[in-house]
Amino acid sequence: MNIKNTFAVAKEMETLANEYNELAAQASVEGVRNIYTEMTYHLDELQSKLLQISNYYPEGQIEKAVSLAREIEDLPAGSELTLLHAYDSENLALVEDEAMELYLLPLDAVEG
Repeated sequence: MNIKNTFAVAKEMETLANEYNELAAQASVEGVRNIYTEMTYHLDELQSKLLQISNYYPEGQIEKAVSLAREIEDLPAGSELTLLHAYDSENLALVEDEAMELYLLPLDAVEG
């Protein structure tokens, strides 16, 4: 599996879900609002299944509290994160911040 591509697709799904969520908030007809809300839910579930997080987290695998060793993207050094998956062969880590935002970071940038 190419985790970089998988993560990029998952982020596209997240963007689409956010757009549907905004449309649901703007919809004046309840039936339309419910359709957008349902689509948002299904995209969130697909993203979780694709990345094996949330309800699709592998049985027996444990999340780990880590911190960021250096500043990366919008995250300052020392940020408290949750390590969801480590991809040793690709030297990447799937992490989540306190706002539940997902990041794919270099594995050597997280410690703990």
